[in-house]
Amino acid sequence: MVCGLTGQMVAGASGERSVSRLCLPTRPTEGVPLVVTASDVSTLLVGGSGLVRQPPGDQVIVTKDLIVHTDPSPRTLATTLAGTPVTVTATPTSYTWSWGDATSTTTTDPGQPYPHQTVTHRYQKRDKDVIVSLTTTWSATYTLADDTTAHPVTGTITTTETSTPFNLIRLTSVLTDDAEHAQGH
Repeated sequence: MVCGLTGQMVAGASGERSVSRLCLPTRPTEGVPLVVTASDVSTLLVGGSGLVRQPPGDQVIVTKDLIVHTDPSPRTLATTLAGTPVTVTATPTSYTWSWGDATSTTTTDPGQPYPHQTVTHRYQKRDKDVIVSLTTTWSATYTLADDTTAHPVTGTITTTETSTPFNLIRLTSVLTDDAEHAQGH
């Protein structure tokens, strides 16, 4: 096994950080294939697909749709294995949205922003400090610098990210005679 610093900077929820290590088998002798595992890729894929919710802010109205979406773009990650550059391409395949009210939705749709929203959730009661989480499942391939063949990565790769907490509120309409009073009636 070869373990070493990748030297790659990646963006995560808490800011940019360096990927600290990647352990892979040493370059095999002729005829023995190199295998990159899902665990290996998960050390590189730390940023997730990005969780966006609409409306933003610290309040969501009960009985109105909460809209969510993410970026479905493949991620290209680079590292070095035994002195040989390796390119990993990770592609999102499914998304599980956990709504913070003991329900979840799994879809292959990354969602769309308003006004073309495709993934929504409607809450039924007030609550405080609700957090939506998104678990993205990825498939991946890897290519060695001296080989143009994309090899599949066996196994499941997932990333999970969360929204900032928000409160579920209910709006109440109240009729008053303030307008009539302001007009002198």
